[in-house]
Amino acid sequence: MMETEVELNYFLKDAERYKGVELNRAKINEICIKAGLEPKFKDKSSGGFPMLSINFYGIDESVLKPAVKEILELYGKPELPGGFLLGPEKKRGNELVKSVMKELSL
Repeated sequence: MMETEVELNYFLKDAERYKGVELNRAKINEICIKAGLEPKFKDKSSGGFPMLSINFYGIDESVLKPAVKEILELYGKPELPGGFLLGPEKKRGNELVKSVMKELSL
C-alpha cells in the first residue's frame, strides 16, 4: 500500500467566522494522536491572510478518515492544495478529504 498525505489549510479567521470556534492546535494534535497519527503544523499566508496548514500521513485510509472527519466537523471546509505538481500521496489525500466533505455536505 502507498502512503496518503492529508493537507488541510485553514485561514485563521474562517473557522471562527463560519463555525464560531478558533483553530486549536492542541485539539487537532489530540485528534491525530488518538488516531495514531503525527500532525505537522505550518503557519502560511495566502494573499496576505494568515493560514494554518495541517499535514499528516498514513497508509491505512480507515485510520486517516475518522481524524479528517473530526477536524472537518470542528472547523469546517478546508482549503486543499492544488496544482499539477501534486504528488500521488497528496492527490489521494485530497480525494479522501473531498469524500469526507461530501459525506458531511460541506
